[in-house]
Amino acid sequence: MRILNYYAALVFGVFFVVSCDASVNTCVMDPASTANVMADGSGCQTLQCMGDSLDCNQNATDGCETNVSADVTNCGSCGYKCPTPATGEATCSDGVCGVTTCGTRYKDCNSTTSDSCETDTYRDASNCGACGNVCPGGANATGACIQGKCQLSCQGLFLDCNGDATDGCEVNGASDGGNCGNCGNKCPTSTTSNIACSAGSCTSTMCTGSYRTCKAGPVDGCEVDTAVSAANCGTCGKVCPGVANGTPGCTASNCGIASCNANFANCDGNVTNGCEANTATNIAHCSGCNKPCPNYANANAQCMAGICSMGSCKAGFNDCNMNSTDGCEINTNTDKNNCGKCGTVCPGTQFCSLGNCISDPCVSYGGTRLTVNANIKVCNTPVTWGAWNPALIPAPWTVCTLSQWMAYAPSSTPSSLGLNTLWINNSACGVGNHREVFVSYPMNDANCYNGPSCCHPDSLQYMFAVCSP
Repeated sequence: MRILNYYAALVFGVFFVVSCDASVNTCVMDPASTANVMADGSGCQTLQCMGDSLDCNQNATDGCETNVSADVTNCGSCGYKCPTPATGEATCSDGVCGVTTCGTRYKDCNSTTSDSCETDTYRDASNCGACGNVCPGGANATGACIQGKCQLSCQGLFLDCNGDATDGCEVNGASDGGNCGNCGNKCPTSTTSNIACSAGSCTSTMCTGSYRTCKAGPVDGCEVDTAVSAANCGTCGKVCPGVANGTPGCTASNCGIASCNANFANCDGNVTNGCEANTATNIAHCSGCNKPCPNYANANAQCMAGICSMGSCKAGFNDCNMNSTDGCEINTNTDKNNCGKCGTVCPGTQFCSLGNCISDPCVSYGGTRLTVNANIKVCNTPVTWGAWNPALIPAPWTVCTLSQWMAYAPSSTPSSLGLNTLWINNSACGVGNHREVFVSYPMNDANCYNGPSCCHPDSLQYMFAVCSP
């Protein structure tokens, strides 16, 4: 806490002012050089005023600020104000109050003693500085008296910017872009709006290009570029809609996609479905648009964390060598060494059919009616032409072709077959008819299996022969 105490005394014609400051103990010189300041042992500062200058405001920082020899409010001592006379002006001379007829400022311009010095020549435009001195006006201005000197008083927002009273207030500060509201206040230029001076203020009168003022009120900022603003795209208030897996944006005044979320991309270029591709899992866009995963033989590709790899094998296939470069290379439906699953080997003469080890190639057609020889078997179930399903005939067995029949058929017909007819895979009989073998001919008779005979309608049901190399 700072406490200042002031003491004043007139000793031998010298006025002393003491300021006590418990927080400081330094001497401060009087700014007006009218006093000396000393520090005593108690920490108080002593302001020693000299001559007619006193510290009437009791503030040591501005020294002995008052001249009591001429100040009518502090005449001879602080606080003594000279009384106002009925006429004339009060004076203070050598610290003694007195009266003068009229002073420098106030004059008796109407020559009437009853109102004494009635005219303030410091402010009266008709008696400025002296009685009868009328301040002239000018263009857009009236005469004014300031401190006893004539000046122009501009009307409205007009300004006297050249300092020449002869042309009055020559500038209209309400509309002059170089002196808008005040002399020298030049309105700035802008790339977004046309700026003009209106009512003494610089304002935007019209936005340029794609810039607009979208907030309520006058055009004053053109703060929005509608070419790129997602909240005002193309025009104020047009908000770009949300984007699936991304952030909306505005380009060339058209709504679009500003950015996609992590692991998503707009690979089809369609704004309406947003960032539709998950590049972490999409096999057509794995790690980026148009980066498809490779095809794997008999397997599905997969994309995980943006990296392609072989996925699950297709039905009936397996990756038995654990090498994805050749895909799922084994058909476990037919592979004798991997029948049904990797490593299952069919024993002996058995073969693999639909993932099962079997001995009879006619198992799906009533079993084998007759084993002609090691290369030909006759299935027991009669069918119309082509009604057999090759997938149900295990490899390496197939319905006998003409070339197989010519190579493997015996010269005689086994008696156990009887007078039956067999289909073989030979279509040289014209539309709606196919070749059969053996009715009364020997099995290898070329007239029947490859000649003009033995053609019958496809609708007839016969047993069929299967062959193996």
